Amino acid sequence: MNFLNAARGLMIGQKPVLNTLIQTRTKMKSHKSAAKRFIKTASGYKRKSGGRNHGNSGFTPSSYKHLDAWKEVPKKGGHLKKLQKFLDV
Repeated sequence: MNFLNAARGLMIGQKPVLNTLIQTRTKMKSHKSAAKRFIKTASGYKRKSGGRNHGNSGFTPSSYKHLDAWKEVPKKGGHLKKLQKFLDV
């Protein structure tokens, strides 16, 4: 009811009560696909290496195991800055 009274006051030309018409900014949301692919660590971000899904039938078991490790996201280039924008909300 207080909101309707304030809106009616705006149409008539009266100033609204300050507490009733507070505009809030929408919250930023984290990028969900980036949140599933990257892990935040103390020094930066880690990602999984690609190349495990198909086309690896000729790999030896030891070279195939190397694709299972986590890799550090490099600090040079624009990828880290974009990743921080996606995840640090």
